[in-house]
Order: sequence, then C-alpha cells, then structure tokens
Amino acid sequence: MVQCPVCGRTYGVTHSCTGPVATVPVWAARWSAPAGFAPLHYFRQALEIARLDDGAVLAASRDNNAVFYGAIIWLVGQVLVLVGSSLTAGRSLAQLNWLAVFFGGPILLVLDASLMLAQYAVCHLLARRWFGARGSYAGLLRPLLLGSLVTWLGVIPYMGMLIVGIWGVAVMMIVFENVDEIERLKAFMLSCVVGVIFLTLTRMLLAPR
Repeated sequence: MVQCPVCGRTYGVTHSCTGPVATVPVWAARWSAPAGFAPLHYFRQALEIARLDDGAVLAASRDNNAVFYGAIIWLVGQVLVLVGSSLTAGRSLAQLNWLAVFFGGPILLVLDASLMLAQYAVCHLLARRWFGARGSYAGLLRPLLLGSLVTWLGVIPYMGMLIVGIWGVAVMMIVFENVDEIERLKAFMLSCVVGVIFLTLTRMLLAPR
C-alpha cells in the first residue's frame, strides 16, 4: 500500500486523487452554531471575545445567530450603565424618577444604539478607504455585539466607564484585525480614535440630568 502525498489516502496500484483533504479550523469546530435556543453557548463565546480570543471572533463573524444574542447582551449592558450612572451621581434606586426612566429610557437606548451602529460603520468605512479592509459590516457587527459584554462593567462606581472604554477599544481592535483583515496597529489606532470620540458622545448622552 502506498500513501498519496497530496490527499493522504492509501491505495494499491492507482487511485483518483481528490486533492488535499479539507480540514475544519479548530475555532470553527469549537464554536459551531448549536441548534435551537443556546444562550449559554453565546454567553461563553461573548466571554472569549471579551478575552480577545481570535477564534471566537472569527466564528461569531460568520454566525447569523450572534446578532440576536449580542443584541440582548448589549441591551443588558446599557441598562446597567444607566443604573450605574445614576447611583454614581448619588441617587438611590428609591430616588430615581421611574416615570422618566420608563418613558425616557427607550429613547436613550435608541439614540445609544444609533451611536453604536454609526461608530462601527465609520470605523469600517475608514478601514476600507485607508487600509484596504476586506470584511463586511455584518461580519463586524456580530462579534462586536457579543463583545459588548464588557459594558456590563459600567456598573462599577467611578471607574466602570473608564474600564469599559479601554476594554471596548481592545475588543474593537481584535475584531477589526480579524474580520476586516487589517494590521493590529492600524486596527488599534482606528478603534482608539473613533472609540474615544463616540464614547464621549455616549457619556454626554447618558449623563444623569
């Protein structure tokens, strides 16, 4: 028996070579999208993206379900940021104007979502124009939404938003590096500059009145 040096199969006299055997990347096998409702799977994936895991980012960028679970993670994060900002301002939960929260909260969330989507779009367009990025906006949005898990730290008094800002830039950097296929330093500079601008706008928007 002889082993084919191309496809790796063994044969006797002759065989029809089909070429190299396709291999599935380790990250694709690990993060293959499960069937049905799988919040724990996507929460673990969000944790790995927050830990700047390249494989989790690449898998999420190809998974349409990541948008749904990422949107939930983002929404929870924004609620925590709103509550944390109010508590940091010296207000207890009993002192909050819940009527204003009920009617004004959805408006703030819509405005914040618009800012977030605009931020990612600006970064993506600049990356395509300046750095020859090859990814898609949808491919970027999926891991970025899951990676918004870092905003949950915004509930930490005083230092929470600073931590979110720094960590959020790191998540954006690793996502743009992997999905848009641009160099890490360029991804960092792009994410940092645009991220700081939009974080400032978001803090101004969410600042307690």
